[in-house]
Amino acid sequence: MLTKIRERTEDALRREVFLWAEADFRTLAEAIGGAIFISQGKRLHYVNRPAENITGYAREELLSMNFWDLVHPDSRELVLNQERARQGDIVVRGQYEVKILAKSGEERWLDVRTGIIEFDGVLSSLVSAFDLTERKKAEEQLQLLVVTDPLTGLGNYRRLVEALDAEVKRAERSGRPFAVLMLDLDQLKKINDRYGHLIGSQALCRLADVLRVHCRAIDTAARYGGDEFAVILPETTAAAARLVAARIRSRLATDSLQPPLSASIGVAVYPQDGETMEALLRTADRELYGMKPV
Repeated sequence: MLTKIRERTEDALRREVFLWAEADFRTLAEAIGGAIFISQGKRLHYVNRPAENITGYAREELLSMNFWDLVHPDSRELVLNQERARQGDIVVRGQYEVKILAKSGEERWLDVRTGIIEFDGVLSSLVSAFDLTERKKAEEQLQLLVVTDPLTGLGNYRRLVEALDAEVKRAERSGRPFAVLMLDLDQLKKINDRYGHLIGSQALCRLADVLRVHCRAIDTAARYGGDEFAVILPETTAAAARLVAARIRSRLATDSLQPPLSASIGVAVYPQDGETMEALLRTADRELYGMKPV
């Protein structure tokens, strides 16, 4: 009899300790800055206030969803790979960065940690997450600055080399041509001498603006250095590249701003004009200087 009473007393104490622990967990989860998502089966069973703030969904909305519903398409393969890392019914603890879509449609980055906990007496999947969005935006901005020419806003030499190297490799795989335009702003020294370096800088920006207008989304325009520019034109033949060059020259000729501008443009096409980045640039540069006014 005493043994049964002791067992019932111990069970009651365990339940009381469990209830206290559960209450403490909820209090802590609401107080911390990170988001908490707890799933049981295919639905979220508990989320905290930061989860609402980060996702833009009200708690009631989140509890009708699962974490997968939040995952951006770009990150779904990563999350699936994490799901495949199951061992029986227990998820291996992991840490990774995942992109989600907030209710507003905004993309947000989360630093996610996953694991298994007992919650409401049931083994549950835990996702704790900290918002990395501002840090990611800062990193993207820094990366953009690294490959951007500060004067014209086009790509810089580093961006040109990266894009050209990638295009050579793509063309090697596909066997399809691409073209490179090399451009030189004519008489920049005379513009600087007559109008001053500020007007000379504006002239470079005017040419850059023309290149932006005549670039497709898949093209890459960059400042090669000084008064020289380059444009990479994927999936473009020699004839099509020369049409682009003619449009650029025509647009410069009809610009009503002063001083009037013109550009010498050389064309090189992969693979007939070169099968390496260096060979293509050499060919386009040689043609460019053959066209320059005396």
